[in-house]
Amino acid sequence: MKVDNKEFFKLSFLYTAVAALPPVLNLFVRPLIEGENKLTPVDFSQIEIAETIISFSFIIATFAMSSAISRFYYDHIGNKNNFNKLISSVFSSILLRGLLLFIVAFIFRNQIGKLFSQPALQDFSSYGFTAIAVGLFRAINVTAFALFRNDKKVRLYLIIGLLLGFLRSGFQLSGVFYYDMSFLGYISGSAVGNGIIAAIILIYIYNRAGCRFDIQILKPSNKFALPLFEYAFVVWGINFADRYFLESTPNILGIYSQALLLGRGIEIIIQGIQGASQPEIFRLMKDGIEKNAEEIKKISHLFIAQSQLLIAAAIIPAMLYCYVFKTDLRLASGLVAIIFIRYILRTQYMIFAWPVFFRKKTRNFLYLNLFVLAVNLILLYFLVPLWKEYGAIFAFFTSQIIQVTGIYLIQKRLVNISWNINKLLRFPFFIIAIAAITEFIKIKMGINPFVTATVVVLSISGSLGWLYKNEIRGIVKKLKRRNNYNL
Repeated sequence: MKVDNKEFFKLSFLYTAVAALPPVLNLFVRPLIEGENKLTPVDFSQIEIAETIISFSFIIATFAMSSAISRFYYDHIGNKNNFNKLISSVFSSILLRGLLLFIVAFIFRNQIGKLFSQPALQDFSSYGFTAIAVGLFRAINVTAFALFRNDKKVRLYLIIGLLLGFLRSGFQLSGVFYYDMSFLGYISGSAVGNGIIAAIILIYIYNRAGCRFDIQILKPSNKFALPLFEYAFVVWGINFADRYFLESTPNILGIYSQALLLGRGIEIIIQGIQGASQPEIFRLMKDGIEKNAEEIKKISHLFIAQSQLLIAAAIIPAMLYCYVFKTDLRLASGLVAIIFIRYILRTQYMIFAWPVFFRKKTRNFLYLNLFVLAVNLILLYFLVPLWKEYGAIFAFFTSQIIQVTGIYLIQKRLVNISWNINKLLRFPFFIIAIAAITEFIKIKMGINPFVTATVVVLSISGSLGWLYKNEIRGIVKKLKRRNNYNL
């Protein structure tokens, strides 16, 4: 089975462009709501804590259904009745879990508020239920996008994705300027923008598949999703525990969160590339993993190369962008390079996780990531009081390197794919090491962050040039032949 390169790159571009829209629009939103008599780093620290609650709610409401629908799509696509039952039941289950979440949050609202040190965050009722609503709406939207990708409904994916980006950003601005000049207005605007799209999706889904809740057809999906759901909690702890440890120093958290926000844009774009890659990988695996091993490796190499090029291209512009801010948020520029590099690890993990997903050996994710979470929390507990944001960064990199190494060893036992270790492991780890060393030198010697960031960018570019020199030569030869033909 051959991959259509033209189709792959077209879908990769479209999915990436749509995925990139919300973070790109956010680049315009943030400077408009920040500054004198507007939002400060403290407000942005509160937005980051609210985002932690949103992500927690998203995990519960979703119950890994975006992954389950991507996998079980191929089991039911031949039977229209069962396929419609599956789709409708998945979205009904998301709504039911969202309702349960609201009830539990209402009962324990006072206890949740006591977890935080900032007075604005202690009043959970003022923002918590809105954050939960955003998480629920996001669960609906993300699951629908996973369905549209596998169903090759590219036009629908584009329309809904573009609407989501503009509505969310528009209502965030409206919420801050016309409702409340604080993190409350920002979160409220997010809820309205996401809610409109979620309502449109639900109307489309139930009109297409009917309003159903079939427990029997959900049983295999739930069995598949349960370890992923447990694993998602662990990943949430790995990705968001640092915010809680930094919450008592809101100014530092606000600066740190700005760099993370820019990095989150990179992550969303990488997820867009993944959105084009994963269905092709699964189709190849369904046709035979060993038979299609070379094509699977080809897509994986494209995925990690695209991700590294994206990171390299984004570092310096993101640092320059930080200087549009009027408050201490501009200090986030010094953290951009080291935070962007972390998404190389994320890409490696996605690639090695695909065979585990397809083999439905999802219990492995839980065991691996419980250990990773334990390492991360121990390091955060001891290092954040000493090194603040750099303690959080060190904890993340250590735990994520363990995670990537672990998933590589797990999938190696499940599939017979002779991966190119230089492209997927050695050189990416080399770039991470360069980034860590230059960051240490920058702190100790007070070097301008643009100097060390340039070293990182050149390291990525140089390693990609070396690893893909044969592919680059092939492209150059094709271009030369085409030019000679035209002459």
